[in-house]
Amino acid sequence: MDFTALDLRIGTITEARPVDGGVHLTVSLGPTSVETESQVTETYAAETLVGRQVVVVVNGRNGPVVLAGVSPTDGAVLLQPERPVADGTRVV
Repeated sequence: MDFTALDLRIGTITEARPVDGGVHLTVSLGPTSVETESQVTETYAAETLVGRQVVVVVNGRNGPVVLAGVSPTDGAVLLQPERPVADGTRVV
């Protein structure tokens, strides 16, 4: 896979609701928003996700994807910027 072909952006989760096997997320990318599902419910309750900034693959093959690291001891851990940045900021 060519990493440079991925459109990675920082976005803020504006809505999160539980669905079968995961959580449905709406993520603001500045002038637009994307919707996706993530399976981070072992680590995060849906109500704790709103307001978090995350890294999103905007042009994923199957639609937008929120990135997480998966640890055998900690479960899925969302990738987040070190400090707040504008929604839609490109990750390089």
